[in-house]
Amino acid sequence: MKEAHVSAETTVSLHEVPIPTIIHPYSVLIKVACTSCNPKDWKLPTATLMTIHSCPNSGDDIAGTVVSVGSSVLSFKPGDRVAALHELGTPHGSYAEYAVAYEWTTFHLDDGMSFEEACTVPMAAYIGVIALCGMLRVKAGPWEIVEQSVKKGEKEGEPLLVYGASSAVGASVIKLAGIMGIHPLICVAGRGGTFVETLIDESKGDVIIDYRQGPEKVLEEVKNTLGGKKLKYVFDAISENGSHENYWRAMDVQEGSVTFVLGGHREDILESIHQSTTMAGSLWKELQPLGEKDRLGIGAGGKDFGFAYSRLIGSWLQERKLKIHPFEVVENGLRGLEKALKTLREGKSSATKYVVRIADTPDLRSTEKPESQSSS
Repeated sequence: MKEAHVSAETTVSLHEVPIPTIIHPYSVLIKVACTSCNPKDWKLPTATLMTIHSCPNSGDDIAGTVVSVGSSVLSFKPGDRVAALHELGTPHGSYAEYAVAYEWTTFHLDDGMSFEEACTVPMAAYIGVIALCGMLRVKAGPWEIVEQSVKKGEKEGEPLLVYGASSAVGASVIKLAGIMGIHPLICVAGRGGTFVETLIDESKGDVIIDYRQGPEKVLEEVKNTLGGKKLKYVFDAISENGSHENYWRAMDVQEGSVTFVLGGHREDILESIHQSTTMAGSLWKELQPLGEKDRLGIGAGGKDFGFAYSRLIGSWLQERKLKIHPFEVVENGLRGLEKALKTLREGKSSATKYVVRIADTPDLRSTEKPESQSSS
C-alpha cells in the first residue's frame, strides 16, 4: 500500500509499505477512505511534542471501512463504516491506504454520515471529553444532572472560558459543552469568530471576545463578562505565545483550573491555580508527570474512558447533536498533504479542517482487500 511520511521540514514523501497485520487482540484494521490534518501532524516530526514518539506517518484521524478485527473485538466486524483515532506516535497511522486503531477509540457511522465529515471528528472530540470530564472536571459526564435552579434560569452556572474557540479542538469543547449543558461560555477567537457564532447560545449567556484586541483589553472584557464572579474553568486550545496572559488574572485563585493542549508549567500563573495538560495519549497509556508541577493527562482517559465516550460520540453523531467542523478537501489526496500541513504550520488556516481523500491520490494502485485477520 502507499503511505505518506512527514519530515521535520514538513515535506511529504510517499512510500510503498506492507499492509498492516493485526497483532493486538483489541485492534481494528481499517481501509482509510478519508483522514484529516491536525497541527500535531507537522509538529510530531519536529520532535517538539512531549510524551509522543516520532513516527513518519503522523496522521491519526481515520474514517473508513473495517477490514478485519482482533480476536477480542466484539463491537465491530468487517464491512462496518467507522471513524477512529489512531494511537499517536505509533506505526500504521491514517496517512495511508490502511490504518490500525484500537476498539476503544473507534465508533460506528451511520449511512448518512460521509467519510469526509466523519474524519474531522475523532481527535477533536476525544480531546474535548478528556478536557471537560477528565482534566477540568466541569462535569462528571453528560449524565450529571444540572442543578434545577440553573435549568430554570434562576442563576447562572459556572462559566467556562475557551481560548482558541474557532480551532477544531476549541470548537469541539464548545459543542460538547452545549450537549452537556455547560453554560455560560466565554469564547475567545479571532478571524473565526463568525464561525463560533454558529456554536454558542446567547440566551444562556454565551459570548465571544476577539483576542486581536490585545491581552489587557481581552482581560478587561473577560472580567466585565464575569460581572464580579471569578473564572473557575479554562480550556486553552492555543497554549503558546503567552495565550494565558489574556485570562489568568481573572481566574479564581483558590479553585481555578486551566488545562492546556501543549505541555509545560506556566510559572507566571499563581501556584494556587491548578494547571494541567489535556493529551489524547492518556487514552492508551498512563502518562507520568515530567516534573513536580506537571500533570500531563494524569487521572483522565484510559481504556474504559475511551470505550464509554466512543459510544457516546458515535451516538451524538447519529443523532446529529454533534456538529461537523467546517472542512476543505485537499486536491490530489496524499500528494496534497504537504501543502495542507504547511498551511497549518504557517498559521494561515482558521476554522477549517483539511481533509485528505485517499482515493484522490494520483497513481494509486488498487490494492486487493486483505483477507480477514484475527490476532492469536
